This record gives sequence, structure tokens and C-alpha cells, in this order.
Amino acid sequence: MGVPKTFQIDLSVALTDQKFDISGNLFYVWQSPDQTSYVEIKVNNTREPAIQYIAQTGLNTPFERLYITTPAGQTGNMTIIYATEAPELMTLIDNRAVTAANLADILEQLRGDVTPENWGEVTVGVAAVELLAANANRKACWIDSDPDNTGNIYLGFDNTVTTRAGGNNWFKCLTPGMGWGVDDYRGAIYAIATAANQYAGVGEW
Repeated sequence: MGVPKTFQIDLSVALTDQKFDISGNLFYVWQSPDQTSYVEIKVNNTREPAIQYIAQTGLNTPFERLYITTPAGQTGNMTIIYATEAPELMTLIDNRAVTAANLADILEQLRGDVTPENWGEVTVGVAAVELLAANANRKACWIDSDPDNTGNIYLGFDNTVTTRAGGNNWFKCLTPGMGWGVDDYRGAIYAIATAANQYAGVGEW
């Protein structure tokens, strides 16, 4: 009967083509600290190309030895399972979804930050001004036009933004008291107004 075996690799210890004298017909990364941790494995000899393996990936091929490299900078242990019987005698069942390992990242995105990235008031006039710089850490942002403004504020993605009267390079017009937000854009946002000394409240988190 097909009996699987396992061995562990300490990812904090950097290895280069470390030989493992094990044989079988398949190997599979059963557990790893996270979805980005990986090892590079060459099958049977060091002249073979190295292939990266992360959690829930493996190879079904006869092998007599494995040469494993663990890139520096990783931590934790990785468990590799391998089979030593004929393939038809063992079926590896793994019902974990690949995306399940990334649930922590998804949750982090959905619940937002505890502290804001940036917030405050920006004066907008008849020349383009940057309201928010590009920010790779932004999850969402909000821009509000002061209800006491006397003019409209037009939004754009760069400093070529115009008012409607000045051209057609804008994507949102904020009348006094109006707000606008987005949760899937992390680039810069610019503004221009139809009158001097208009005020916009901006925040990103």
C-alpha cells in the first residue's frame, strides 16, 4: 500500500543544492509559513533546472534524490511530503484553496487601517494642485468640498486637470458640500477650481 513520508526544511538556514537522499515518484509542499515562502528543487542531479515550489505545489515524477536550495531571508519550517509507492497506489488529497493562504491579506484590505495615511485641508484655486500623492499603501480615500465654497472643484489624475469651462480633462466635479471617494485607486489625484481660495478636505487610509 502507498505510505507517504514527510521531511521538514528549516527555511531560516540558507542551503544551496543540498542533497537529500530520498526516492519516490512524487513530492509536494504540504505546509509552509506563508504563501510566499518557497524552495528551489532540482531532481536527481544538479545539472537539472531549479524549479520554485511554494505551498500546495509539487511534482509527479520518479526521483532518486533531490537537491534543495533555500534562498536567504526566509523563516519558519516547510513540510514536504513524498510518496515511495507506485502512483496508482496513492492519491494525494488537498482540499485547501490556493487563495485560502491569502485570506489574511484579504482581511487586512477589507478591514482598513487603524490609523490614517494622510488627512487635512487643501486650498484649491484656478491652477492645478495635487490633493493626494500616489500612495501604494492606500486602501481608500475621500475628498470633500467645503460647503462654504463659492466655486466648484474639478478632479483629475494629473496636473493637466481643467474645469469644464477650461477644457475636458476632468473626471469629477464637486459642488460645495459634495464629497467623493474611491477604494481601488492608489495613484495621484489633482484638483482645480472655478474660483480662487476654495477648500477641500482630503483623507486617505
